[in-house]
Amino acid sequence: MGLTRSAVIGLMAWGIMTVMHVKHELAIGVGIFSAFLAESMIQANARSHLRHKATSLQTELNIAIDQICDMKRALDVTTKDLRNALDELHRRDAVGSPAARELLARQEEAMEAQKVALDRSTDRSFETLESLERMIISQGQQTSRVQEVLSMVLEKLALEPRQHINMHDSVLTQENHSTPAMTDDLISLMG
Repeated sequence: MGLTRSAVIGLMAWGIMTVMHVKHELAIGVGIFSAFLAESMIQANARSHLRHKATSLQTELNIAIDQICDMKRALDVTTKDLRNALDELHRRDAVGSPAARELLARQEEAMEAQKVALDRSTDRSFETLESLERMIISQGQQTSRVQEVLSMVLEKLALEPRQHINMHDSVLTQENHSTPAMTDDLISLMG
């Protein structure tokens, strides 16, 4: 869509220059320059939007990391308290209290359940962090590749001699009656 807008702006600039009876070569140059300028502005806007999104995702990641650290500290305190309670129960168990043995077994089960829950929560948090990081990297690479391909396509089109290019329904056409001079390089860039 951005390439179409850039091409339309370039054609409008060329048309205005032609109406003003400016030299044909200068009118074409102004049209191409306008198309490049419009495309760079569109890409700059897209990059800014992605940067803003990446910043907000980074903020969310930092909040998630802080929450995980708080949970770990709370777990450490709870584990210490439970160990102290277990030590006391072991001491009482040595004396021979059946109720203490039952309580000890329940405390050990609770500690094991808490450990399993924390492990699962930590694994999910790290998976989420990794997937967000991959998404940020992928978006940056896609934006860079799109800008590179669009620049190369516009440059190739600008270098084609004596042809009149129009954009109809998002398809490039040539108005001369010869076979289109679309080179293999240009086709591979668009593919």
